[in-house]
Amino acid sequence: MSLSEDLYKELIIDHSQEPSHREIPADHNVHESGVNRSCGDEVEVYLKVEDGVIKAIGMGGHGCSISTASGSMMADAVDGMTVEQAEDLIERFKSMIVEKHQVDFPEGLEDLEALQGVQQYPIRVKCATLAWNALEQALRTAGKL
Repeated sequence: MSLSEDLYKELIIDHSQEPSHREIPADHNVHESGVNRSCGDEVEVYLKVEDGVIKAIGMGGHGCSISTASGSMMADAVDGMTVEQAEDLIERFKSMIVEKHQVDFPEGLEDLEALQGVQQYPIRVKCATLAWNALEQALRTAGKL
């Protein structure tokens, strides 16, 4: 295993053991949930969206290490982004995981590439995209506010 693979594996382990954004914003105005029936993962996404900007994000639920790490990394990435930036990031991430495309992430978000290895395991793709799909639905809801 290469040094970069070791670092990526460590990053996923860190995010799965100590996920970020576990506090639910008290003043959230959007809530969406998602379930991966194939392995039992459940995710809750809470957003505070104001003036087209994600002012706060909170994550709840439970799942496997891939699902938890992906949700944690996603929350870190989109916190403070505009809705349009977050939608673009979702598209890039899903293109990498689902369609197996080579993707360039914006500066500072290269750690998301750690999840690229999931594409080799089709059953795990749903785990990695669960939180992203819930966020995508939450942003649709936010657009109606």
